[in-house]
Amino acid sequence: MFKKAVSIMLALSLILASCARHTVIRSSPPGAQVYIEDKQAGVTPLEYSDYAVAGTEKNIRLEKEGYKPFQAVMMKDKFQALPFIGTLFCLFPIAWIFGYPEEQIYELEKLPDESGPGASPTSI
Repeated sequence: MFKKAVSIMLALSLILASCARHTVIRSSPPGAQVYIEDKQAGVTPLEYSDYAVAGTEKNIRLEKEGYKPFQAVMMKDKFQALPFIGTLFCLFPIAWIFGYPEEQIYELEKLPDESGPGASPTSI
């Protein structure tokens, strides 16, 4: 009876631990505002996690003053061993066997300097 209870507790632990997947969103340079699905999520570097199932895509936008806005799609497609082990006990966590890569790194492109040659002078 005790062994069965321990097995059930282990299976539940694996299932619950496997549902949340996280990633770290980084930008170069750091300090960019992060928008996920058009909702402000924070500033890079940003730890992000959710309970979405495998194959989920999230639209990401990074914005920083002096840099062009950057858009990307973050996909939950990296194989995760822990949820896969959980599927040996129950089919429920199969939807969580893929997660985000550990890090998402995005390079921001600097906007052209408007004060260079040919720029119009500003008046005070």
